[in-house]
Amino acid sequence: MRNQTAKQKCKIASYDLLNIKRKGGNVKMLKEKGITLVALVVTIIIMLILAGVALNMALGDNGLISQAKKATQKYENAQQKEEESLKDLADDLQTQLRNAGEETVKPHDANWDTDKVTPTSDGKGNVIPVPKGFYYAGGTKSTGFVISDVSGDDLNNSKHGNQFVWIPCTVDEYKDAKDDVMDEKWSSNSQYKDNGDDDWTGAEGGGSGTDWSDNYTEADNTFINGTYKDESEAATLPTNSWEKNQTTVATTSINKYGGFYIARFEAGVPSDASFYSTNETYNTARGSKADTTAIQSYKPISKKGVQAWNYITQPNSKMIAENMYKDGANGTGESVGSYLVDSQAWNRICHVFDSILGTSEEKETAGKTITNSTAWGNYYNNSTTDYSKVTGLWAKHGGTKTGWVAATKYETAQLTNKDRTDQAAGYYSYIELPTGSSDDFRVYNIYDMAGNMWEWTTGHNIKVTDTTNKTEQMFVVPRGGGFNHTGSVNPVVRAHGNNELTYYNFDGGFRVVLYVK
Repeated sequence: MRNQTAKQKCKIASYDLLNIKRKGGNVKMLKEKGITLVALVVTIIIMLILAGVALNMALGDNGLISQAKKATQKYENAQQKEEESLKDLADDLQTQLRNAGEETVKPHDANWDTDKVTPTSDGKGNVIPVPKGFYYAGGTKSTGFVISDVSGDDLNNSKHGNQFVWIPCTVDEYKDAKDDVMDEKWSSNSQYKDNGDDDWTGAEGGGSGTDWSDNYTEADNTFINGTYKDESEAATLPTNSWEKNQTTVATTSINKYGGFYIARFEAGVPSDASFYSTNETYNTARGSKADTTAIQSYKPISKKGVQAWNYITQPNSKMIAENMYKDGANGTGESVGSYLVDSQAWNRICHVFDSILGTSEEKETAGKTITNSTAWGNYYNNSTTDYSKVTGLWAKHGGTKTGWVAATKYETAQLTNKDRTDQAAGYYSYIELPTGSSDDFRVYNIYDMAGNMWEWTTGHNIKVTDTTNKTEQMFVVPRGGGFNHTGSVNPVVRAHGNNELTYYNFDGGFRVVLYVK
């Protein structure tokens, strides 16, 4: 039995199965206890095929792993390109920032005196003459190029330097800045002539028939203790030694350098002045009521967030403006002359504003033009500015049923919109703001030319007030309206031509203009 062959063993197994079937045995149970060899082979083959397919999908040229690698590579390439583009952009911006405000080797007008100015790039391909003793603070020729007399200052005036904005123009543009748009906004008694050019006749109430001029010398407008002095007496007072005729100064400078600088802010009271106000007091003795000698040693400032220098006459404004840089501090007196702004310069700035704001009927209605400045100036009818966001000390002037009441102190509490409507029946509360208090009042990086303070200009007229005795009297012109007026009737272009030389008020200030030597 031990030596049975495989053939014999198979016969015996077949015989045993046959006997089991004959005896009623359950062959099916035997079959359920295993699989056939064929089934096993087929299963293995199928599994091998599936494994091959899976491996090909995962590891083949177009497999999942290959596709994932390709996707990862594409992402990394795109990321690298983006980083390179951002780096190029950053480098370009850094280059522009480095160029902006720095001395440039780009061509500039050969007439420029580089002992007086530093040719400076605005980072946009323009070269501006920055006077010696001044430094680039920010902005461009198209947005308003700002300089400061303190190095490192910026558009926020964080270094508290005196700031000015470049106004590009030709001599012809300076002289002929007036146009018909402005004609409609001249007040009565204000037929106006600038330097012998075309008459500017006021449409409201008609003109006085007198000619007005910007062209006069310091001696013509030297006011001492309420009386005009002749030229010999005026010569004893400190004067700007460069040139006395401001119109000649302006045209000479503009012809040479292609523009001028206007103070970025209304003239402010220096903190060392004896009449500087505190939050407990509102000092109205700005020098208007005192002798000229009481204020002639002070210099105005053009800084953000300070008290506007009001309660000052036009003659004193002119003298103080010329004080600003006459001593040559930081070399500035050798490079610029400071003056009370003349009306021709004011008009040129209005044209710059007009090019930015536009003149559509919709904007006019909204108070966003040079002939309706309600929405971009501190006027009592400004209903668009959120005054609760205004910063700095402020003062409330207002009326009562018996008359005007001027402010007695500066307020330290945050201004609210209710403060502007808190008033007696039929009277408004008029809010005087510090300089540069809201960006709503800024155009071309210049603050408050519309509203807040009426600003004296050199515009004036000498007319006969007594035909019998041939008595002459000079009248002077402020511009731009004040916080106690409306921006529609007294917009930025408005001139008021019937003010006497002795006139001053809480809504009257001034602004300085610089002409480069």
